Amino acid sequence: MADLSKLKPQRLAKADPGMARFGYFILAAIGILFFALLVFGSSLARDLRGLARTDTDNIQWTLSQVETELARLGAAVAVARTDPQSQLNTVRFRSDIMLSRLSLLDTGKIGELFAGNAKADDLRGKIQLFGDQLIDVLDQPGALNHAVLPQMAAMVDETAPHVRQLALLGVSVQASQSEQTRAEFSATLLRTGGAAVALLVALVGVLIWLNQSLQHVRRSDSALRLTTRRLSATVAASLDAIVTVDKTGVIRGFNTAAEEIFGWSRNEVIDKPMADVLIPMQYREAHEHGMERFLATGKPVVVDSGRIELSALRKSGEEFPVEINITSARAGGETMLIAYMRDISQRIINEQGLIDARDRAQQADKAKSQFLAVMSHEMRTPLNGILGVLDLLKTTPLSPQQSRYAQIATASGEILLEHVNEALDITRIESGALAMSPSTFQLSSLVHEVVDVLEPLAQEKGLRLSLEIDPAMNRPFRADANRLRQILTNLVGNAIKFTDTGAIGVMVTGVNGPQTTALKIEVQDTGPGISPEDHDLIFQDFTSLADGAGRQTRSDGLGLSISRRIARLMDGDLAVDSTPGQGSVFTLSLPLQRVATAPTEPKSTDEATTPDTASQDILIVEDNAVNRSVLRDMLSQLGHNVFEATNGQEGIESCAARPFALVLMDISMPVLGGIEATQQIRKGTGPNAETPIFGLTAHGSEEYRDRALHAGMTQLFTKPIRLPVLRGILDQSSPAATDNRAKPQGGVDFTVLAELKQVLGHEKLTRTAADFFAETAQSLATLPAVDPSETRERLHKIRGAAALLGLTGVLTHLDILSAATKADDKDATANAKSALTAALQDAKAALAALP
Repeated sequence: MADLSKLKPQRLAKADPGMARFGYFILAAIGILFFALLVFGSSLARDLRGLARTDTDNIQWTLSQVETELARLGAAVAVARTDPQSQLNTVRFRSDIMLSRLSLLDTGKIGELFAGNAKADDLRGKIQLFGDQLIDVLDQPGALNHAVLPQMAAMVDETAPHVRQLALLGVSVQASQSEQTRAEFSATLLRTGGAAVALLVALVGVLIWLNQSLQHVRRSDSALRLTTRRLSATVAASLDAIVTVDKTGVIRGFNTAAEEIFGWSRNEVIDKPMADVLIPMQYREAHEHGMERFLATGKPVVVDSGRIELSALRKSGEEFPVEINITSARAGGETMLIAYMRDISQRIINEQGLIDARDRAQQADKAKSQFLAVMSHEMRTPLNGILGVLDLLKTTPLSPQQSRYAQIATASGEILLEHVNEALDITRIESGALAMSPSTFQLSSLVHEVVDVLEPLAQEKGLRLSLEIDPAMNRPFRADANRLRQILTNLVGNAIKFTDTGAIGVMVTGVNGPQTTALKIEVQDTGPGISPEDHDLIFQDFTSLADGAGRQTRSDGLGLSISRRIARLMDGDLAVDSTPGQGSVFTLSLPLQRVATAPTEPKSTDEATTPDTASQDILIVEDNAVNRSVLRDMLSQLGHNVFEATNGQEGIESCAARPFALVLMDISMPVLGGIEATQQIRKGTGPNAETPIFGLTAHGSEEYRDRALHAGMTQLFTKPIRLPVLRGILDQSSPAATDNRAKPQGGVDFTVLAELKQVLGHEKLTRTAADFFAETAQSLATLPAVDPSETRERLHKIRGAAALLGLTGVLTHLDILSAATKADDKDATANAKSALTAALQDAKAALAALP
């Protein structure tokens, strides 16, 4: 049998709380059974003692003695009556005995036996009456005589039946009580035996439970010892130093990792104060304060994160950073502190290296952005001179070959300017400075304009360029129209550039929501396609694909990247679906806000740029000598008087000295910038406080537009300033030019045609105009179409091409025809159509006379 005396409830509770509770229940049940056994045993002993007494026999004997003594008294009275000479002493003696026996009927056990019995009470009352009468007879004066004997005999005879009945009643009652006593004794005996059996069973159960508990404890002890060994092995193999100290700060435990980290062996530090061997001198006072707080509160000092970073001391005296976590535990009735310490010196070195690398990367990225911004600005400055001089050169008499060379140089400069603008867009996007400028625009008109402008390029390569617009998209929207035009121009231009044969299709669809429309523009081409692994690559900066990869090598690598970034800035996206040999589909998805009414069609900026021939005084405020020279030559050639200033301060002084018709103000200048100079001019009361001031910047106009307009500038332009732009600036500031612009000769703006001739050449311009008149005549022949949306699309397409050619008269009649078809007025439509046909004939004749 196992040694059960070694088991303790606390130990069992730790081993198995459920089993401990069951054990406590068994012990309580045993206690209750033991108490019940004591109670039943005591009752059994009492009953046995009652059975052992002779009370029952005494009661029987007393009742029989009463009856016997009554018979003896009657016998004595009878004897005395037969012998008158006999003495009556015997009668008195028997009478006294009889009276003594009668006194026992109401006391002692007999009284208890007949307690509450009515019949017994009646019989005892009659017997007691006999006793009272007998006393009266015996207490008569004088000696007892024979005269009372008959009376006594009658009394005895009368009482004898009552005594007999009482004796029989006593026997009956006593028998009944004995039976009840035996039943109670039997029940007590059974209960005592049951309690004993239950106690025995409980004791057997307890023994079984204790044995099982012992086995469980042994298994738990075995598992605990195994866990302890594993824990010891874990502590020994831990990469963290584990140091155990008591409440006085003396080291009690020191694992292997602690030996490796601190350089001390376990035997060297055990029983030594932790502060003396592990804590640097400057932190020992704080360590002592911490131990004092621990002694006062009983809790170690911890932080919210659980781990803190401190400095520790090696055996060599070297200080190094550690990460420490402190907890407490009870061991042998004493609270111990357990410190888990990790050498983090290498981690800190690595983190610092990462921080340094991050800083270098950020500095490099910032330097790159600054480099792109500076280079784009610096490149615009010479480009301003180059393109300006080329514009001036084209206004001078040139041979055909010289004109061709000038045109090639201009086109190359414009391509370079486009790349500079893209590089600047990249810089603005990465710095978060690129802001959207939402405006209300007609989506179908915008798409038609892009396609109309690029269609000559497609025709030159023999490509068919088609456009399909969902009628639901022929409505006004609000978004950044210029950025949408930039993306669409890039997509269609790329499709033309990288497609040699076949067709290019532009499809505009959308899904209308409650307030916005999910625009979807697909540009399909029949080019060589792009490999799936290159789909993401083509949207990266400065990336080009070799011929073998499916497309021609690009020269910039920025267009698609910028387009996707702009699309995402507009909460949309740009994706590609392409398979080598099957062409490509570029999909632009944008959310557009719908507006209730269509925007007013702006008047074409190409409607005449005939400059005012009246000479004006114009001030140029520019720090770059080349830019000043180019602008001066342009303005002088246009017949204006030019004055110059090299910085904003000089510009303020010039504006205070004399009035000017307009001021061309550079933004970035030494001494004082253009925005600050404009603010001071506007605040003053000089002669140029209200003069138009046009800002010029080599940076992106978005960065400065709001500041420039808020400072009081009339408008802001991005360098280089081309001759047509300069003419437009002069037009805005010259009422006379505005009047001339409203009256183009023959309904044709020859200035626009001259510029197109310089760009396209006379032969290509003539061919393009011929194609326009032929397509327009074919479209008008079937107008109005059955579908009103188709009619509007045709008119929009004609209008875009007419605006490109500067056919101002045609534009006027197109607007009249568009209004008539929209109102569904057949007579007005027919009249407008006839007037438009006549305007087209006039324009055709005017173009034929173009030198």
